[in-house]
Amino acid sequence: MTTDQRTSVLTRLRPGPNQSWLELFYDLTFVASIVVLSSSYSKDKSLGHAAWLAIVGTMIWVAWVETTLLTNRHTLQRFWPRALYVVQMILVLVLAIAADDTIENNTDLVGPMFALVTATLVPLYLLAARERPELRAFARHHAVRSGIAGVIFLFSPLYGDVWYWIPWVAAIVIVIAPDRGMKLDQALDRSHLVHRFGEYTIIVLGEAFLKIALIATEEPLDRVDLIGLPLTFAAIYVIWWLYFTDVTPAGLPETSSRIRLWIAAHLPLQLSITSLAVGMSLILNPAIDAVEPAYIRMIFTPLLVISLALALINLTQGTPLGRQRAAIHGLAAAAFAIAFTVLQLTEGFDEETTAIVAIVVLTATALSIRRLDDPDAVSTTTVGADAPD
Repeated sequence: MTTDQRTSVLTRLRPGPNQSWLELFYDLTFVASIVVLSSSYSKDKSLGHAAWLAIVGTMIWVAWVETTLLTNRHTLQRFWPRALYVVQMILVLVLAIAADDTIENNTDLVGPMFALVTATLVPLYLLAARERPELRAFARHHAVRSGIAGVIFLFSPLYGDVWYWIPWVAAIVIVIAPDRGMKLDQALDRSHLVHRFGEYTIIVLGEAFLKIALIATEEPLDRVDLIGLPLTFAAIYVIWWLYFTDVTPAGLPETSSRIRLWIAAHLPLQLSITSLAVGMSLILNPAIDAVEPAYIRMIFTPLLVISLALALINLTQGTPLGRQRAAIHGLAAAAFAIAFTVLQLTEGFDEETTAIVAIVVLTATALSIRRLDDPDAVSTTTVGADAPD
């Protein structure tokens, strides 16, 4: 056999890169989309604009989750499924770019654009139904739901700039609602799904580093707050530590309903990490002499939501250890709420003090979780408690 013949055979035997490399390539689009949305939030920090970006971020997240649930069960090896995969990547990025403006200018464009995103899911699910008989019911259900949601988003120009969110929320619910008579864990690769959600969390944490680095490069080095820089990095590090200490080692919950709740809790967690990146980046701005109430909100509100989301994720495990971890995260959320209230009512706090307060609560939470998970610490405490006086 000649070299050309061997190359031809290998080409037929190797239809494309490994699935994991394809998924990492797919995630690059979401990296770019999150950067676009966070940059838009930096330019307009109003609550209305934050709500708008949260809706768009939810749409992008739903597209990622639906595609991930498909690729978790079905490997995309042929050309046309992978081509649809790439088309969806392009559409998601254009969607994020289109959302980078006022609500009034973009609802007419963002809705139909997301309809095209959902349109890529329909043939992907139908191809999976044809190639994997055991997934036929699951794939057809999701294809129909994606098609219905796409039609609702397609008619967005008819809804106006005030009530558009009602049909949009209804369409998202249609996509993510539980399947009647079907289990979410059907043919599910549990370790793969945990890994994928960990990768998305890494994406939003990486975006936080990118946001901080870009803010730092906008000013000469002698004007960058060199105290605030390590403080912001420390806050992101502790959040990374909390997630990958608790969530990924515990794995998925046992039941379909708990898995669904586990997945849903990642939405506020990941949106809040992105929002926190914008709030923490304000610490590096040399033009800010004191923390304004809006800046305090932009730091402590995401931290509170992150703590509640981590508490919910731990509760879905349904174990005593999970409930203990959830209680610690709940106390952290209460501490953030108290700190937010105190700082709102107190004048004279600078941005570094605000960051230090946030990091103290995060660090206390991390140390409490470590003590909870450390068998030696628990053993020492028990021995001390049982020892005679």
